[in-house]
Amino acid sequence: MNADNSPVASLDYFYLREGLLAGNFSPRQVAEEVLKRIETRSSSAEWTWCVPSKDLLDQATAIEAKDRRLPFYGIPFSVKDNIHVEGLPITGGCPAYRSISTQTSPVVQQLLDMGALLVGKNTMDQFATGVVGVRSDPHPVNPFNDQYIPGGSSSGSGVVVAKGCVSFSLGSDTGGSGRVPAALCNIVGFKPTPHVLSNEGMLYANRSIDCIPIFARTAREADAVFRQLIPEQGDTLRPAADAVPELSRLRIAVPDAKGLKFFDDHLAEESYRKALAVLRRLGASIETVDIGAFTEAGAMLFEGAFIGERFDSVGDFIKRNRDSVNHVVAQSVLAGESVTPHRIWQDLARLNSLKGQAHRLLSQYDCLLTPTAGTVYRCDEVKADPLNLNRNMAYYTNFGNLLDLAVVSVPGYFRADGLPFGLSFIGPGYSDLKMLNIAAQWESLSAVAPDVPAGPG
Repeated sequence: MNADNSPVASLDYFYLREGLLAGNFSPRQVAEEVLKRIETRSSSAEWTWCVPSKDLLDQATAIEAKDRRLPFYGIPFSVKDNIHVEGLPITGGCPAYRSISTQTSPVVQQLLDMGALLVGKNTMDQFATGVVGVRSDPHPVNPFNDQYIPGGSSSGSGVVVAKGCVSFSLGSDTGGSGRVPAALCNIVGFKPTPHVLSNEGMLYANRSIDCIPIFARTAREADAVFRQLIPEQGDTLRPAADAVPELSRLRIAVPDAKGLKFFDDHLAEESYRKALAVLRRLGASIETVDIGAFTEAGAMLFEGAFIGERFDSVGDFIKRNRDSVNHVVAQSVLAGESVTPHRIWQDLARLNSLKGQAHRLLSQYDCLLTPTAGTVYRCDEVKADPLNLNRNMAYYTNFGNLLDLAVVSVPGYFRADGLPFGLSFIGPGYSDLKMLNIAAQWESLSAVAPDVPAGPG
């Protein structure tokens, strides 16, 4: 038992699943532990809305009447506040946008139907615009050093998993929002191939490519959650997963000198090169490649026609409520109003060409391995230079959905200053289970623990 006599010692998915099946503790006792952890470990900056204590306990009691064999029976989770849950508020990170949802995201409904315990909704960069995590008020901070950014836009969703307040959380990912927070919070962020999980029932950034990522403490847990959500797609995804070699036999592509960027952050570079050295000693084949097709595609997300899709989503609201919206978000989104049809078709044609180049390259390797983020910044640095530093943070992530890739960000070796460093295993579309398998092998080898300070953030 815990020192406080709680029978629930961990919110690890597998620990809870085994204990709940065996009757060692109940969903209500899990809910009681969650409430304690939110009170002692979390802060209001990470939540836009929490299920009231009585309602959470009542929800847990209702779950107790269900079949214990349900995959998520009594397992606590949270969702980013641009995902609809009927009857709950949704803000997209902007209080002035607040309304009550009249629908539930199909992915959330799947989890609820399988017995999951919904704890609340998490803070995010406004309208999912940015990967820094400080474009809301208040905003979360890095759980390892409160002077540093937590990563975004799914900032709260990453931090609450890192602090052990829920077993897993759902975010949204357009250009890295399901991966950068994971890297900076020392957890796993799994971004599926776009549209493998439904993206219906969301407030969109770019509806055509938005996807729902899973934040978990380990790749094994992310894999377990994902597998339960893809019964129909399983046959499409499994063949690639079944052919995964051991790490010692992997063919890994890494960026060449031109493509590898750390933005003068030598500590990040040191952590990345340490990981490569470990894989080489193990026997993995590591080859440098030109990632120009990837980075060119990534630049199109905010510097091309795709910004017009963000304007279509929330541009009219921002124009009417400019004073209520973060000025950087407003500037970025409103730039989409001037996108012309000619530019849209021009960019789509170029993107299709880049997609072909990227997938041909990936077909020669088991994965592409990059930093998730080439550096990390203090909160005040990002606020002083928001556009350039956000662009740097998204250098290795902006291309993921535009190129139809599957990506897992997993903890790498800690930087010398004590901050986390994340690695991204990147594969072509529908290699989701394979990337999760490789990530799980890596975390078993690296033994990088997902622990963070448990005190208030």
